[in-house]
This record gives sequence, C-alpha cells and structure tokens, in this order.
Amino acid sequence: MSLSADRSSLSRLNKEIADLRTKEAAEVRKAAEASKKVNAAMDSARRASSINMAKTYTSTAEREARHAQTAQVNQSRYAEQAASKIKSATSLQERISKEEERERKKAQDADDKRRRDEDARRRSDEQRQRRVDQATAAAGRAMQSRIAELEEQVAAQLEAAASATPAFRPILPKGSSEIHDVFVSHAWEDKAGFVDNLVIKMKAAGLKVWYDTDAIEWGGSIRQAIDAGLAGSYFGIAVFSPDFFAKPWTNYELDGLLERAASGEGRLLPIWHRLSKDDVLRHAPSLANRAALNTSLSSADDIVAELVKLRDRYRAAAEEHESSEGPLSQSE
Repeated sequence: MSLSADRSSLSRLNKEIADLRTKEAAEVRKAAEASKKVNAAMDSARRASSINMAKTYTSTAEREARHAQTAQVNQSRYAEQAASKIKSATSLQERISKEEERERKKAQDADDKRRRDEDARRRSDEQRQRRVDQATAAAGRAMQSRIAELEEQVAAQLEAAASATPAFRPILPKGSSEIHDVFVSHAWEDKAGFVDNLVIKMKAAGLKVWYDTDAIEWGGSIRQAIDAGLAGSYFGIAVFSPDFFAKPWTNYELDGLLERAASGEGRLLPIWHRLSKDDVLRHAPSLANRAALNTSLSSADDIVAELVKLRDRYRAAAEEHESSEGPLSQSE
C-alpha cells in the first residue's frame, strides 16, 4: 500500500476516533442527567403523600437508573472502540513513519524530530487511554454504589409504608396464648441454605416466629395450622425462590398472605432468594413491583434488623388500637 493511501487511512481513523470521543462524552452527559433524575424521583418518593405515588416515583427512579446504566455501558463501548482504533492508528502511524524514514534519509535531523513527536503522541494516547480506563472503572463503582443506595431506599420505603398503614390486630388462634410477630412462608428446599438461619436470628432478636417446624405437630392438620398461623401473625414473610413457586403449600400460604394484606389485616414482606426481577416477573408479575429485600444484597442480620423496626412500629399501633377497642379475643 502506498504512503498516500496509508495517510488517507490514518486521517479516516483519526476522524472516527474523534467521533467516538464525541459519542462517549454524550453518554457521560446522559448518565449524569439520568442520575440527577433518579435523585429527584427518590426525593419525591420520600415526600409522597401515598404509597401509590411513592411507587410511581420509585418506578421512575428505577427506569432512570437503567437509563444511566445503559449510558455507562454505551460509554464503555465507545471507549473500547476508540481504544481499538487508536491502536490501529498507532500501528498505521508506525508504518508511515518507517516509509517516511526511508524517503528522508538525507534529512536525518528532521526525521529524528518527527520520531520524538510521534513518541510524545503515543504517550499522550496511552495516558488518555489510562484516563478512559480509570473513568470507566470509577463509573462502574459509582453505578454499583447507586444500586446499593436504591436497595436501601426500598427498605426505607417498607418502613415508611408501615407508618402509613392503619393499625390492625391479628386473631389469637384458639388454644394459643400468644400472637406471633411473623409468619414465615418458604419452600422446604430453602430451609438449610437460608430460612433456618434466618428464623434462628429472628428468635434471637426477640421476635415471635410462626415456623412450620415448630408449629405443625405430627398428625396435625397442615391447612388448619397454616390458617391459624396466618391469622395470628402481624407480618407474613414470603421467601420467594425457584422452589417456592413450584410448591402447592407455599402458593396456598401466599394466597392467604395476599388476602390479608389486601384487607389490611396483615402485611406481606417479600424476600427474593436466588431470584432476579425477571424471574419474579415470569412467576408472579403482580409481585414484581412490590418492595422486597434481596438475599444477594441483604444478609440475614440486615433482614432481621429491618423486621424488628417494623415490628416495633406495628406493635405500638396495635397496642393503641387495642386500648381503644378492647383486648384481643380468641377465634371461634
């Protein structure tokens, strides 16, 4: 290939690199704008006068967070493309340099100067690439931090929603002497890996837990025990997992929890275990937008801490309600 053709190719590559830099800068601006909208939406959600409005603002924040993430991905892609073209341009420039060196042997001083200039240019490109890599890494860390903040805000919404929900009273099961703080619905397959440990930590924190292992006696009616447990608990935790949605008993329990939540007689607290949002959408679309804690982001201790906060809020509300309407009675 002739020297003139190489120079033409290099000019084209430089133009493409400049275009990619422009696109990269545009994606940076998009990410910044989306992040600003996320902050505004979450601020509005915190000040919202209703749960529905809070959910709307939260959905907006999630959508803008996805836009920001998409912009970050696009920015990274443009940076990678630019880096590849810079590499090609550098290689092409080296070839051009050799050709020019052969053509200008008699002008060695000028040729030496040109090589020094080219070295400086390569160093500048390397420095620029390092800055791009550092910026991309920083953007990735910032996005992960933002996602963590959104998860914390979801947990805060759970607590805020509890404050806004009218007080309710569980029904003291016949033959029982106490109301439970929480009913735990789960698949048997998740006991050893997560649920047993969660229940142990809840009990250690002073929570009264309805758990099938403790509550269902040998030869007893599973359905009657579950119904009594649901009716006699302030909260219903549902540990959603791939196995949860495949079991008839867990779906029976979930129906009961949803009915109580809809009537204001209880509160469903979802936990996503070994699930993504896409998995929940596939199994139960109506539950995908309900605020939930995720075991990939929250430890058992974190979950128990959030539950204790909610229990204390509801206990105060229930005690106030009881003082005005009379003590709890056993179910008939």
